[in-house]
Order: sequence, then structure tokens, then C-alpha cells
Amino acid sequence: MNRIGHSEKIWLVLVGLTLAGAWLGEAGSAGWLLTFTVAFLIGFKGAVVTDHYMEMRLANTRIRRALFIFLSLVIALVIIGYGWGDEFRALTALD
Repeated sequence: MNRIGHSEKIWLVLVGLTLAGAWLGEAGSAGWLLTFTVAFLIGFKGAVVTDHYMEMRLANTRIRRALFIFLSLVIALVIIGYGWGDEFRALTALD
């Protein structure tokens, strides 16, 4: 019988976190706790994917920094989108 390797274990954790995030999105009530939980899940999953599957630990520092900034921007946009979504919608309205 084949043993489950390290990559497969990480993949199973990522799938589990994705399913947990989908469940939270459907069953959870909107609020800051849910927003920060989703932001944390995005950050954790992004860090695992970039470190393990993309092997950014071994990459050039500038490339790692660019991916870290992108991931931070996505997390910030999730938080800003919940907290100040109405204000941004009003700023971008065409009327």
C-alpha cells in the first residue's frame, strides 16, 4: 500500500481549508470575524502554495517579495471590500 507523501498531505489540507471557506461563506453570518477568518485562510493558503508548490523559498528575493506584496494586497482588498464596500461602490458609480 502506498503511503501518502508530504505534498499529498499539504494538498489535502488545502482542499480541506477550501471546503471550510466555502462552508463558512454559505453558513456563516457576515461580520468582521468571518472577514478576518477568510483573509487568514487566503493568506495561509497563498503562503503554502507559494512556498511549497511554487518553491519560492528557493527563488530570487525580488520575486518572493513581489508575490508577498500581491498576496498582501489580495488580503487587504478582502478586508477593505467588506468594511468599506459601499463607499467604494459610491466612488465608482457612473451616475
